[in-house]
Amino acid sequence: MTLIIAADTQDHLILAGDHCAVLTRQSNQSAPEYTFTNYRKVYPWKYGAFTASGDVFLKTIFLRCFLKCVKDGGPIDLAQVAKTAKQMRTNSGVPPDVSTGNIFFTAPGREGLQLHCVSVTTGRILCEIIKPFTTQFSSADKLLEQAEYDAFNKQLRPAFFFDDIQAFHRHHLDLLTAFFASYSAGDARVTASFDVCMLDKKTGAGMFWHVAEPPKQLAYIHLSEDESDAGPGYPTLGAWT
Repeated sequence: MTLIIAADTQDHLILAGDHCAVLTRQSNQSAPEYTFTNYRKVYPWKYGAFTASGDVFLKTIFLRCFLKCVKDGGPIDLAQVAKTAKQMRTNSGVPPDVSTGNIFFTAPGREGLQLHCVSVTTGRILCEIIKPFTTQFSSADKLLEQAEYDAFNKQLRPAFFFDDIQAFHRHHLDLLTAFFASYSAGDARVTASFDVCMLDKKTGAGMFWHVAEPPKQLAYIHLSEDESDAGPGYPTLGAWT
């Protein structure tokens, strides 16, 4: 169905997502179920990248509401944004157990960029910041074994571990490529191809790739040091529930 990987390597943030999406009858009652294998799940915003698993329409509404809050300025209550998005789905006739998902994005914090997760379940919303040397995997059909989780985390490395940033990128692209290939071999609704963003937490410098055969760099982004630190004019995220 989908595979999202969100990881913090201590000095860099990683967001990756495969290319499979399923449009169900329940999500779009006027059309039959259809599977896309070229759906892009990692896309940029002014402070890095967004990606999500689960209800595509819930994600779209959440992002629209979130960006409006950013534009309006002031503190942003992520839980309230998620509640508003879920209520809009409910109002359109979608059951609460369908309008669920995990939304990941990078945003400025007190000491640089942070990796956020907003998890929307049937009756609960959780917001958290992913900590260094930890990973969150989001998939609809398969629970990751603890040994798989530990093995992936043990291979995360900060950039200073390598001779240059290109070596850092290569190491983690290889790690992600092997994981997506292995996962897709056991799940027909997960593609081995994926998109990924890697960002420097301090400066906001980063790369986007489309990884298939061969990998293709999509874009380079860079924030100034002032832009990567929270301050006046930048979103303050809080009100965790």
